[in-house]
Amino acid sequence: MDIGTFYKQKIYPNLYAIEQKMTRIPYHHFASVYADKERIRLSDLKHPEIMEIREGEFDYEYFNFCYLHNMLALMIYGFYHGHYPNICVNQGKEDIIQWDWYFKPFIRETTAKRVKTITCRKKTNAYLPTFKDIYSEKELHIWCQWYKKYIHLNKKTSQYVEQEYQQLFSGKQKVLGVICRGTDYLALKPSGHPVQPSTEQVIKACKEYIKRDGYDAIYLATEECKIRDEFEKAFPGKILENKRVYYDDIYDQDDSIAYIKDVHFERENDRYLSGLEYLSSIILLSRCSALVGGNCGGTLGALFFNNEQYQFVHVFDLGLYP
Repeated sequence: MDIGTFYKQKIYPNLYAIEQKMTRIPYHHFASVYADKERIRLSDLKHPEIMEIREGEFDYEYFNFCYLHNMLALMIYGFYHGHYPNICVNQGKEDIIQWDWYFKPFIRETTAKRVKTITCRKKTNAYLPTFKDIYSEKELHIWCQWYKKYIHLNKKTSQYVEQEYQQLFSGKQKVLGVICRGTDYLALKPSGHPVQPSTEQVIKACKEYIKRDGYDAIYLATEECKIRDEFEKAFPGKILENKRVYYDDIYDQDDSIAYIKDVHFERENDRYLSGLEYLSSIILLSRCSALVGGNCGGTLGALFFNNEQYQFVHVFDLGLYP
């Protein structure tokens, strides 16, 4: 191995990791201090400026929790530097994820026109939600509080979620929430992401908790019909689900699709509707009595929306894919 290759493969990654860890410290401290304070208002700033977030770490086309957590991290970056964040990613583009598709804006348009505006220089922040945070009570508390104060559903999304909740959970006193990732994740094993449990492992854990605590039903958040069928077989008559269309039929037939999330349906506003259905399923998961499943973006979202209210949480900790 020559010196150049050795530097790129061995030295640089370690230096970058150290730099990120050091850069993270002030933002982490700020997020921790403000976690239990009132929501920051524009009038609270000494020299009010609006920071427009126009780009994220990736080119987002539809909703996922990577997008949401990227935006949340940049909000913290903005507040730390004395600016008031306004999310403008994909503004002016049609049929691509917009913040106001699902969430309330941070600032009124009329107010934004009266205040000096700058553009965010960053695409991400060194301090952002990570998979390991859900095993730390301190980190979990921080993110729950930031969600509670800044991630608010708009009226249309809120009505959709409430309708789903009433249809599925009406009459149920104790519901076990379960999240199960599909075969795309298990087959591709994305490097650095948490190893996912098999469906059999999750079912086994659910049986133990149902026997121990008793549950009226199981709310299952999954993209795959095959997983739903396995749960229905294991727990006949107990499965609640809000999926109308499952992804695995299309995924299994098209070798060009790497991830189930990249499946598209032939319907108007597919990106918006797919994001709405996914977000709703995770919020419903957050309203269950307890949570069981693998560690993934949806699991983080459910825990943060839940705001530390679960009776218990069992998130499999099986290490990371190499």
